[in-house]
Amino acid sequence: MATTRDAEQSGVARRADIVSSAITLFAANGYRGTSLAAVARESGITKSGLLHHFPSKEVLLTAVLADLDRQTLDSVEIDRDYEGAALLRALDIVDEIVARNQQNRELTRLAHVGMFNSDDTPELAREWARGRIEAFRANLAGLIEEGVGAGEVRADVDPAAMASVIIGAISGLEEQWLQDESFDMVGAMRTLTTVLRRDLPLMR
Repeated sequence: MATTRDAEQSGVARRADIVSSAITLFAANGYRGTSLAAVARESGITKSGLLHHFPSKEVLLTAVLADLDRQTLDSVEIDRDYEGAALLRALDIVDEIVARNQQNRELTRLAHVGMFNSDDTPELAREWARGRIEAFRANLAGLIEEGVGAGEVRADVDPAAMASVIIGAISGLEEQWLQDESFDMVGAMRTLTTVLRRDLPLMR
């Protein structure tokens, strides 16, 4: 039994190593510019060893995209109880996502590869990016709408439009940072969220 458990744990660790190597190489060289043999070398295993865990590059890409989502959710502790009004909770999450993204350039670059549909991007990644943005927009809009309904946010605020503006700001700031690593996208994002915290709530 212990041997079986040890083998399972070793397999999980090996899969994690392969996904981490794939993230690094996909971000640096693009999806089509990265071979499974290169990922295997980066992971310190043979190509046949890699194929034991991921039988195709598309299966590996699916695991990479799932890991991107997991790391984003983990970074903002999505299940924890944020204090305060719904709008403030939403803006806290936005700030934390941008701060987390600045800590991992490879993940952010890889997310942008899917988001902006380069010729190098497979349809699987494009679908993931579209779904990711749609879900993020719906969640943000829901929190803002909750604030409007609770009388915490001005009634003339369009939740869907405001969510789209915030997402556009995140994408644009990340793009600037990917072009110039010295650019302080966290500070820029906090400038925007500070303005929103000030101007969107009802005056009391």
